Amino acid sequence: MYHKLTHKKITTFHVDTYIETGGEFLKAKFILSIFFGSLWLAFSTFFAVGWAQEVSQTLPVIYVWWVIIGIALLPGFLMSCMFFSNLLHWNIKNYPDTQEDTTIIMCAHNEEQTISQSIQAIINQQYKGHIRLLVVDNASSDYTKQEIAKLQGLQSENCLVEYIYCAKPGKAMALNTALSLICTPHFITVDADTYLEKNAVQNIMNQIVYCNSACVAGNLFVQNPKASLITKMQNYDYLLSIASIKRFQGSYQSTLVAQGAFSAYETDAVRKAGGWQDVLGEDIVLTYQLLQQGFSSTYEPKAVGYTRVPETLIDLYKQRKRWAIGMLEGLSVVPPWKQGRVLSRYFAYVNLSVIYLDLAFLFGFLPGVILALFGCYYFVGFLTLITIVVCILLFFNMYLYQKKLKIPFGDSICGFVCFLLFFQIIQSIASLHGYLIQLRHGKGEWK
Repeated sequence: MYHKLTHKKITTFHVDTYIETGGEFLKAKFILSIFFGSLWLAFSTFFAVGWAQEVSQTLPVIYVWWVIIGIALLPGFLMSCMFFSNLLHWNIKNYPDTQEDTTIIMCAHNEEQTISQSIQAIINQQYKGHIRLLVVDNASSDYTKQEIAKLQGLQSENCLVEYIYCAKPGKAMALNTALSLICTPHFITVDADTYLEKNAVQNIMNQIVYCNSACVAGNLFVQNPKASLITKMQNYDYLLSIASIKRFQGSYQSTLVAQGAFSAYETDAVRKAGGWQDVLGEDIVLTYQLLQQGFSSTYEPKAVGYTRVPETLIDLYKQRKRWAIGMLEGLSVVPPWKQGRVLSRYFAYVNLSVIYLDLAFLFGFLPGVILALFGCYYFVGFLTLITIVVCILLFFNMYLYQKKLKIPFGDSICGFVCFLLFFQIIQSIASLHGYLIQLRHGKGEWK
């Protein structure tokens, strides 16, 4: 490690951190969450046997169990584990304020509409150390360069803005270009359409410095939640679903995606991993590689960034298709059984099961809903209702947790209802498309 802090300060804090998050107490919380999830699984399986026997009189037994496991038993188990784990990790941790200098990488490809706000938010950061912002223009053909030049005139003593041109197209190329110029122990990546809450850099740097994580994922809120019904739904996906998963994984130092939109990294660890690969999910692959080497990957809820999300159904579909491809890229580069730690392997296997869950949802639950409209309640019944209740409890817990941060976010009853009813349909169809593209070894676009 490069940072020079007193030995006493680091030792004292790391002893506390080990007791709270790195030792036997951490394992005990994980085991407890699995135990409570298993209780739910045993309860639901008891009812599922009779359900399966009844439906198997009409439909093939293998298909019936494939659907029941995929739409009720496995989702219920996973959500129950997550719910109880997040209850056990209810307290928000506070870390000492670091004054370590840091570097921020911002890659841009035709971002003239959003980059000014993103750079300004970094210049306005209330950070006790010095920030060096490397803005990498990845062969933009619009006025991105001119927008960056305007903001360079507003830079402060605490924040230096540097323009870098990368002619070779590809986000990984732009990121690796900046990586070669970093001379600080840690750095942060921020997308050109993401602006940070004023204390975001301080909060994410506090955790990565004092917890020795290789990477820390920030907490993303939606920047444009009122733009359309599509963004209103995504607001709750980020606020509740994505945040719940990251909070669960991060509690056990195994966050599977330190998203490029806003995350912090240890410079040496990233260089040891070889930087970013030229793939669609470059941030996912890098996180998997860091975990494979035995490093920890965590999540900082107080480090909030507001990211711009797709405003149309077509753009949302394309984004989630890319995310599905990125997930398979990560699992292909580092299969679950090659992960460095037991808990990382567990979460990677859970991620792999998402493919099955998407298929069961599309070819089990949705046909079951259609059949229920005609009075045939094969796959829509008591257990699916209970699974939905567990899901709502999980979301309610996460909503209250996000409220504790006292950082504003948008609310919409219509958006929440549509999120519950329709969002998974969009996501699963787009993901299936992405899986098929990846199986054909196809490649997507930069963004």
